Amino acid sequence: MDDACRIRPLFGSASLTSYFMMAIRNPLDLPEIREVVTTFLTTRDLARCARVCKNWHTVFLPYLWSTVDVQPKHTQPNQETLQGYRGHVRKLIYQGKVPHDHRSLQFPALKTLHISNATIEDVEMVGNQPSLTHLKLTSRLYNKMTWDPPAGLSNLTSLNLARVIVDPQDKNTTWNLLSQLETLELCYASMPTLPESMTGSWKIKDLKLESVRGVDSKEQLRWIEHCTHLKRLTWIPFDVFMGNLTEQFAQSAAANTWPELEELYYPYFEVSDRQASLIISGMRRVLSLTINFTQPFHLVKTALRHHFPWLRALELVKACDNDADFILEILKSCPQLESIQVGTIKVNDMLHDHAPWACENSLKLMRIDFKFEDDVVAAEQMVLFERISKLHNLKKLVLSTLTSVVQSLDLCLESGLKQLVTLTQLEELYFDKTFQQMTMKEVEWMIKHWKNLRIIRGPFNVCDDAETTRMIVRFQQAGISAESLPLVFYNA
Repeated sequence: MDDACRIRPLFGSASLTSYFMMAIRNPLDLPEIREVVTTFLTTRDLARCARVCKNWHTVFLPYLWSTVDVQPKHTQPNQETLQGYRGHVRKLIYQGKVPHDHRSLQFPALKTLHISNATIEDVEMVGNQPSLTHLKLTSRLYNKMTWDPPAGLSNLTSLNLARVIVDPQDKNTTWNLLSQLETLELCYASMPTLPESMTGSWKIKDLKLESVRGVDSKEQLRWIEHCTHLKRLTWIPFDVFMGNLTEQFAQSAAANTWPELEELYYPYFEVSDRQASLIISGMRRVLSLTINFTQPFHLVKTALRHHFPWLRALELVKACDNDADFILEILKSCPQLESIQVGTIKVNDMLHDHAPWACENSLKLMRIDFKFEDDVVAAEQMVLFERISKLHNLKKLVLSTLTSVVQSLDLCLESGLKQLVTLTQLEELYFDKTFQQMTMKEVEWMIKHWKNLRIIRGPFNVCDDAETTRMIVRFQQAGISAESLPLVFYNA
């Protein structure tokens, strides 16, 4: 018995057609389908969909107005228009100044507000949005904004302040606001000091402190220690000298102060091998790590190997030549590695190590100094290019090799550059510390085979300035930003 025969006794023959008509609905009637479809549509696409018919107008209008991006050079929606559609607006971005008649508007569903040229007059607008969960205020470099956080932002979970002076008149309001956040980013912002009576832990999982004014690094470490749920930390102190704070930070990490920490960006202050190993030992998983080494890292090797399965980004500032073997081990052992910015690899070591790199399919950014032991031998360069050619998803490549003219990597077609034809995703190429005598032949080859190339920097032809000028013009004609950098030698 077919399905129609089973259903007919329940509905009757006259109702059978109506049943199937109700069962077959427009896919856009399903919210789940609409959510997926609209993520692939531009604002212009959404506007076109809203004009198809009354039904589609009703369906797509909320998505069309869900994000409003007000740009100075474009026609701005006036107060009356925004007032009419304010119930749909969930994300509001001002690339320039906020129009005066916008400041008094209230958006009942607004979740995200970005103001790129914030002024003291915009405080009113921020206070009118109690539904806000994400707030980003950026003031001009020479026109810092003073901001007194309102008490009504009870739903705020993410705050980003750049060049903003937080008014210290009401410290309790400020710190109560910060204690409810999950994300806090402060860049060249000025903050009041944390009250001595402040206790307990904060909810912050993602914290960025970059050149924060008004409080010294010791005070900032107090803040960080309150964030016991941290997963990501970027700390760039304004102080030139950290004193003993790096040791205190390492000891706090080893004491499991941040048991959920997975990403750390701490690039500008020296970290010893012992301190780095303490920090790594206090991290649940190392997904991303940027630290400044000034000595060979032996303890770090043991501590970091445990995290190889999930390591995605590694930057070792000033890593030593003696650690080249460990860098090769990382490349061969980290299947999820997307970015590596480290020290030196001796090309001669690669000649005797044929093991595949585990990150061949995942690596998108590579900055490594490749060191040749003596005069560059064509076979050595071919091996290096062959290795790089397997990084099919590479988007940014930074090559440095120069200790002398005869020990420089040669980016010419006759020297093996053709092997890099497989880097079809490459967007940026830097080769500043190399001795090059490229010609228009290499330029045309790059333009033809690297369709995604957008930036190229390096000494194109150190012996012919006129040829270099012609190459730069040709790159620019192809829509590629090109810059010739001076030749710089450095000590091996």
